[in-house]
Amino acid sequence: MVEQDLRVTKKSLYETVADRIEDMILDNSLQQGERLPSEQELATRFGISRNVMRESLKLLKERQLIVQKNGDGTYIAKPENDSVTEVLNRMLRLNDIGYMDIFEMRSLLEPYACRLVASRENIPDLEKLDFYIQEMVKTENIWDMRADYDILFHVQIAEWTGNPLLVCFIKSMVDLWKTILVRGIQIQQVGHQDGIEFHKRILECLRARDPQAAEETMRAHIEKSKRLCWVE
Repeated sequence: MVEQDLRVTKKSLYETVADRIEDMILDNSLQQGERLPSEQELATRFGISRNVMRESLKLLKERQLIVQKNGDGTYIAKPENDSVTEVLNRMLRLNDIGYMDIFEMRSLLEPYACRLVASRENIPDLEKLDFYIQEMVKTENIWDMRADYDILFHVQIAEWTGNPLLVCFIKSMVDLWKTILVRGIQIQQVGHQDGIEFHKRILECLRARDPQAAEETMRAHIEKSKRLCWVE
């Protein structure tokens, strides 16, 4: 039988301690905003050295589960949505996600988002969407800005769903999505006006509180964009 080295290294030890504290945060044994004991006291409680505890806290800080305030101590924190979005964005790039994958995901998420917003009893301030459309018109020849306003229109609808996970997924695609969009505007000039008209129709559906039409129009918009933007 081959002997295995079962000794716990310092690295695995600090990660194990960090994982245990993370579990305590996730199961609400430790509450957001709660002040943690001192580094030395934590080290004593876990039966580890202060250096190992320091590394554990550093790892928790990287995970955005704690915040350290100079002269005040360490507090339990909640990761911001933007940090989750950044992680997802890196995953997309590292896993070689393609343009068609982006369109497929958008086709799954955005029509549903439109339906949900149109179904709400209290319709949000839709003038924001009208503003983005007007800015898209004004920046027709400034491709980068034109793409930004286009994406803001879609992200705003996602945010109105009130579903933070859906928003994270939508925002995580923005960088690759913008690359596709700018290329489509450059190569297919007809795509600019086509996009304007679709955005206006989507806005009209939301104003009319017509969930079915909102969903179908968003789906048609994404399908048409896919055909216009995808150039070999």
